[in-house]
Amino acid sequence: MSVLARLDGFFRAPAPPARLALVRILVGLFGIIWIAVQLPAFARLAASPPGVFSPVGPLAPLGSPLPGAALYALLGAALLSGVAFVRGGRFRIFGPLFAAAVLVLASYRSSFGMIFHTDNLLVLHLLILALTPQCAEVCAPGRPLQAPPEPRFGWPLLTLGLATTLAYFLAGIAKLSALGLAWIDGSVLRGHVAYDALRKIGVGRAASPIGGAMMKIPGIFGPLAGFSLVLELGAPLALLHRKLGRLWCAGVWSFHVGVLAMMLIGFPYPLSGVAFASFFPLERLLDRPGVARGLRALTGSRENADESTGAC
Repeated sequence: MSVLARLDGFFRAPAPPARLALVRILVGLFGIIWIAVQLPAFARLAASPPGVFSPVGPLAPLGSPLPGAALYALLGAALLSGVAFVRGGRFRIFGPLFAAAVLVLASYRSSFGMIFHTDNLLVLHLLILALTPQCAEVCAPGRPLQAPPEPRFGWPLLTLGLATTLAYFLAGIAKLSALGLAWIDGSVLRGHVAYDALRKIGVGRAASPIGGAMMKIPGIFGPLAGFSLVLELGAPLALLHRKLGRLWCAGVWSFHVGVLAMMLIGFPYPLSGVAFASFFPLERLLDRPGVARGLRALTGSRENADESTGAC
C-alpha cells in the first residue's frame, strides 16, 4: 500500500456520528460557560479607558474599543447562538456564528494588556466544529441520537485531535528554541514557580503552599520538567493509537493539575477534560438510558428506529 493510500485510510477512518455530536455538545457547553464566567470581566473592559486598548488577532484593524452597547450585543448574540450550537439546530448558520463570536470575544479579552493563550484551543475547536456541519446530523432537533459510522465523521475528530496535539507540540518546540536542553535540569521550572509565588505575595494574593514546600526539594523539578517536555514533544504520537492517545490525555491532564497545585494557575479547558473529548468513545454514554433521555431533552432529537426494542 502506498504512503498516500495509508494517509487516506488514516484520515478517512470511519467514526460514529454520535461521538462527533457529543464533542460538539461538550465544547459548545464549555463555550457558553466560558462566556458566562467572563461576563464581569467584559463589563470591566467596557468601562476601561481607550488608552489601554491594543487590539490583537482579527481585531487588529480596530482603532478603538467597542462601544459598550456593541459589546453587550455581541455577548448576547454569542450566548444565544451558543445554545443553538449545542442543540444542533440550523447549524450551518449558528455554528459559524457562535465560533466567530467566541473568536472575537477571546481576541477582545486579550486586547487589554494581557494575551490569554488559554483561550486559543477552545476557539480552534469551535472553529473546526463550526466548519463541519455533519457534527449536527445526530443529537439535533428532529435527528436520531445515533447512526452508523462513516469516514466523514472520522476526519473532523482527527482534526480536533491534531489541533490539540499541535498546540502542545509547539509549546515544547518553544521551550527548546528559547532554552535548549537547559529546561530539562529543572532549574528554569523551579525559577518559574518561585517567581510566581513571590509575585503573588508581593501584590497581596495567595501563593500555592505546595509550590512553596517544593522549593525545599530542588531535585523534584528535573523529573517534572522532563515529563512536561516528553508530553509536549511526543504529542503527535497520540494520534497514532487509541490507547496511546488516551494515555497521553491522562498525562497532559495530570500536568495541568500539577501546574494548578504548584502555582494556582488553572487552564480551565484542559482541566475540564473537554479539550480531550475527541480522543474518547463518547458514544458509549448513549447506552445509558438516562443519558439518552437527557440528550433527547437537551437537543430535541428523536428516538432511534431500534429504540422501541430497548436499544440506544
